[in-house]
Amino acid sequence: MALPFDAGGVGGLVQQYEELGPFVASFVTNFLATFGDKGQLAVITLATIYDAKRVFAGAVTAFALWNVVEVSVGAAVLGALPAGLTPVLTGSLFVLVGLWTCYQAYTLYATTDGRVEGADLFEGIFPDGVYERVRGSSAFVVAFVAIAIAEVGDKTQLLTINLGATFPNAPLAVVAGAWLGLAVRTGIDAFIGQAAERVLPMAFVQAAGAAVFVAVGLFQWGLLTGPTVVGVAVAAVAFAVGGAIYRRVTDPESL
Repeated sequence: MALPFDAGGVGGLVQQYEELGPFVASFVTNFLATFGDKGQLAVITLATIYDAKRVFAGAVTAFALWNVVEVSVGAAVLGALPAGLTPVLTGSLFVLVGLWTCYQAYTLYATTDGRVEGADLFEGIFPDGVYERVRGSSAFVVAFVAIAIAEVGDKTQLLTINLGATFPNAPLAVVAGAWLGLAVRTGIDAFIGQAAERVLPMAFVQAAGAAVFVAVGLFQWGLLTGPTVVGVAVAAVAFAVGGAIYRRVTDPESL
């Protein structure tokens, strides 16, 4: 069967688990496909800055909406996008968020030595009156927007479009399985980010997150390779852990 998109091994993954049926195949393939993608990095990083439950809610809502679109008219939507637009938009989002997070990390460290909770990503962007209105829901909004844009053209999106084409008579099962697989993976990622936030100095966490966001953005622009992005993520984690060790040695009561 000819699949709408067969890039990055997506077609082979669908064929490998096709015999499991629409729901199970969609669950398994989407759960496996999220490892190491930009959506996963975004969720983990955002959960170190925001309330993990709201990050989870925003991310899974974006996934749910995209899953419905992907199974129904996903191939037509992607086919209608101008060539090269997707990586430009996605890369821009990640670079801008990364630069702003880097600024907040610097401000936090310079003013508090990194020992208090990090600032909201919206703080300082909106007027005070507007910020007060969005502050309570900002974690949900940021996660929703980040995942909604990051998902465009991502391998999980191509995967779900292909699953919809493979099981044309079971669209609800494909949507439910794909969403559940992404939701389980997102829950794990949010937990990882929340656990990191509890033990690492926030200024170091935000600096590390900024590096990851910018690296993903540069990858989308074709300026970095996939292994380089992974290397940046590993280095960022090492930096944050090193910051925690440094803080514990120099000031044990600060953590």
